[in-house]
Amino acid sequence: MVLALLAGWIVWAFAQELYLSYQLSHQAGEVRSQNAALQLANDGYRRDIAAVSSGGAAEEEARLNGYSRPDEKLYLVNPPSSQPAHSSSRAASASVPGTAQSQAHP
Repeated sequence: MVLALLAGWIVWAFAQELYLSYQLSHQAGEVRSQNAALQLANDGYRRDIAAVSSGGAAEEEARLNGYSRPDEKLYLVNPPSSQPAHSSSRAASASVPGTAQSQAHP
């Protein structure tokens, strides 16, 4: 009877150890996944910080708002229309240097 209780206790302790080991390995896998996601987020933040530090973000934002550098010329290209137009008048207006627009930074 004592041997049966001792054997049952050993089996119970071994089963608990196996279950605990399984739970811990599962949690470790979840933590690894979270660490990988956090690492990707950190890499994105580092790229954003580098862009802000170098001034690239401000330039990109200015360009999205239609600004250009003082030494650049901005050409606005209209999409082709489906209506036939006089090619000579269209070519003439496209080659006129006054049609290019240039804006300075704010």
